[in-house]
Amino acid sequence: MNAPLHAMLADEDLARADAYAVLARLLFVAPDADLLSTLRHSVRDGEGELTTAWNALCAAADDAKAIGDEYDHLFISISKPPVALYASWYLTGFLMEKPLALLRDDLAALGLSRSAGQNDPEDHIAGELDVMRHLIMRQNGDQANFFKRHLQPWYADLCAALTQAPGARFYRVLADFMRVFLNMERDYFSLQAAAGGVR
Repeated sequence: MNAPLHAMLADEDLARADAYAVLARLLFVAPDADLLSTLRHSVRDGEGELTTAWNALCAAADDAKAIGDEYDHLFISISKPPVALYASWYLTGFLMEKPLALLRDDLAALGLSRSAGQNDPEDHIAGELDVMRHLIMRQNGDQANFFKRHLQPWYADLCAALTQAPGARFYRVLADFMRVFLNMERDYFSLQAAAGGVR
């Protein structure tokens, strides 16, 4: 019998996959009370920028209704919401543009596609974060390439938009954690490339 995938991963990679999963879930749809309760009880010991940002996110996970209202205010609109969650918007100023087509090509090469019944374009930040989680869990060597092509060009702009958005509270804290975590991922992949390594 084959061992579960998670049993074959290093602790570092499990932690990375978990971070991508949490970010994807919180940005895909407003969190429910159970998820927020789990976050509140997930404070970590230790120091460092990432731990500090994570613990701040856990502390901010307090009121499900308020956070749900904040999610709707920031991301849901019949016209243009205060904060867009799509790569095409940050890279071209429009939705459904060339970055989405390039992403779809790369997803097809990886054997991945949009879930049935899912209407959001694949360049939604939650979708791209979930692809990274998937690649880590599968120990796919395309992690660095996917990150550099599809997350690195725009995640900082999204984090800045969340930080500056009027009415952002929980998602301003989330943006800080996402920025710190993805900066660490960017730096790690750069070091791997400089050393001639593959991840």
